[in-house]
Amino acid sequence: MMLRKTFLFAWLGGFLSACVAWNSTLPPTPFPPAYLPTVVYLTAQALKGTLAIQTAAVTPTPTPTPTLTFTPAPTSTPTPVPAAPLASIRILAPGPASRIASPLEVRLTVLAGKSRNVEIALLGEDGRVLARLVKPVLGSMLGDSVFVKIPFEIRAVAEAALLQVSTKDERGRIQALNAVRVLLLSSGASQINPPGDAVYEHIVLDNLPPRAAISGGTLVLEGRFLPLSRQPLIFDLLSDDNEVRVSRILAVTGLEWQGFSTTLPYKVKASTPARLFVRQADEVLDVPLYVYSQEVILSP
Repeated sequence: MMLRKTFLFAWLGGFLSACVAWNSTLPPTPFPPAYLPTVVYLTAQALKGTLAIQTAAVTPTPTPTPTLTFTPAPTSTPTPVPAAPLASIRILAPGPASRIASPLEVRLTVLAGKSRNVEIALLGEDGRVLARLVKPVLGSMLGDSVFVKIPFEIRAVAEAALLQVSTKDERGRIQALNAVRVLLLSSGASQINPPGDAVYEHIVLDNLPPRAAISGGTLVLEGRFLPLSRQPLIFDLLSDDNEVRVSRILAVTGLEWQGFSTTLPYKVKASTPARLFVRQADEVLDVPLYVYSQEVILSP
């Protein structure tokens, strides 16, 4: 026991001596000991500010995002098509170049006029009549709807054909005619195309309203025409008493809308009812493809 106490006192004495020795070796500082915490705090704040300045110095300036400007690709401007009125004979079906197996189903809207009859004809590629019928209608001012089925027979597997629809005035003259080219099939399924231009008039006459009063001995005609073939365009001026018969033939250029200007001289002694006819024939068959007519009053 005595030995253990002696060792303990020796160890404590050595520890205290070491503490005194350590305190005696501390280097002198320029600040009082009580001021050291304040120095540490200020130093830390200074270092923090320095780091912030350095960070700001190395931070790159953001590059502004470029504004993208899109230039639209040039678009082609469609060629304007002259406005044309609805035709007095509108062939709603079949449309041009339709492929048709028997029977042929025809859908129309027709302004028949005073005759109140519609004639429908189907012509083969050699001009022979495959079918022809006359359909009575009411003669509505808004047009009559017509639907007919026309059976036919052909000798070949397929044959080009022409569907004609016409009306006549009270004197038996063709006052309007419209036509479409189709392909007849001996068998198979029909393929019906939309009507396209077959529902519009192919001629637009400028400054010539229905029953226009014409004087001075000259009927001036100006307007636009959409040809159905390359055959010439023919103008006929016929009075109801057949005393006036004047014709003019104009060549067509291409199959697009084109303008025309012509005159029809006439001689009358008094006010005379007449009708202007415009017609164009088929290139292969000697039959009309299109007929348009309009009443006028001729004066000296």
